[in-house]
Amino acid sequence: MNILYPQWKSFGVEDITEAFELLGHTVIQYPHEPSNYRIDPKYKSELKKYIRAEGIDLVFTSNYFPVISDACNEAKIIYISWCYDSPLVLTYSRTVFNPCNRIFIFDSQMVYDLDCLGVKNVFYMPMAVNARRLAQMSATPEQKKIIEADVSFVGSLYTEKHTLYDRMEKLDAHTRGYLEGVMASQMLVYGYNFIEEALTPAIMEKMQEAMPLETNIGGMETPGYTYANYFLCRKITQTERTEILDGISHMLKDTTLPGGIPAMPLKLYTPGETPFLPDVKNMGTIHYMYEMPLVFQNSKINLNITLRSIKNGIPLRAMDIMGAGGFLLTNYQNDFDRHFIDGEDFVSYSSREDLYNKTRYYLKHNDERRDIARNGCKAVRENHTYEKRLAEMLETI
Repeated sequence: MNILYPQWKSFGVEDITEAFELLGHTVIQYPHEPSNYRIDPKYKSELKKYIRAEGIDLVFTSNYFPVISDACNEAKIIYISWCYDSPLVLTYSRTVFNPCNRIFIFDSQMVYDLDCLGVKNVFYMPMAVNARRLAQMSATPEQKKIIEADVSFVGSLYTEKHTLYDRMEKLDAHTRGYLEGVMASQMLVYGYNFIEEALTPAIMEKMQEAMPLETNIGGMETPGYTYANYFLCRKITQTERTEILDGISHMLKDTTLPGGIPAMPLKLYTPGETPFLPDVKNMGTIHYMYEMPLVFQNSKINLNITLRSIKNGIPLRAMDIMGAGGFLLTNYQNDFDRHFIDGEDFVSYSSREDLYNKTRYYLKHNDERRDIARNGCKAVRENHTYEKRLAEMLETI
């Protein structure tokens, strides 16, 4: 088949293209980006012309875009989207009802929520890795000197920009206190997200007064969805990641490894400066394809602290860690139980104390840690490859 792949600012473009080609398909890149992901008449018209002129059989994108769905629907060809972001408000566009769609989402809760709205052709599909590429990667001695670590974390702290929650400066004391209490409570719970349920009509009215929401054209999302996922969950994640990294960095200062060797400072790979984490070594950003897997391979423990708007799903970062051969220590997420065995393929934590205890334990039990990393790598590389995922998607056509 001739597969058109509009691509911009997305992960895994090279890996997905390679996998489609290995499956015997021709991938045609389409670099043009719409001015508006929802409605762009000029873009839609040009895309439809291109589809017809080039004999395109289907369109594929990473994440879902309403303007592309409408173009495919009018051109009468299949549109496959594989969503790796959560929240993804664009999936609450009314275009999700277009019959051309095949929407694949890595978070089972997102799939359930859309199914409850009556959306057809939405499927659960976890993320994947390029097993061949990862198997060929290894760090040079010079690289190892830089990236070797006892504990590493790769990801945003959501402190680079002023968060939406912090912009609600006009919130009254009662509403702010209520929201702070809800967020503090959610930080204690893994495996169930109750933020949106906790937003009563009275609380949302106060939030609307502090920062009114604009209605998206053709959108089905509720104010509760937007406030919960884009305001509160991101604020929780900002607080949680900062506090956890600070706590582990202090713990490592007092940790001695086998042989009497002092533990190294926690290494953080993130954009922006972090003066509020004085005991963390900020390594800056790294390239997703060429550097990140080497960090995972050469860190004894790789932390995953999931963005709180991901309700059940296994984040792409977790798959990346295991696929690279790294040891994964992550907060509990329900979808892990569908594919992996906790304590054999990866290790999860259920509280801060549990996280700190398991960090100490696995730093001092090298063989057990290496066995778990090896099992997780095998499970991912055998069962969660791009070729397998894309083949499963094509079977739905």
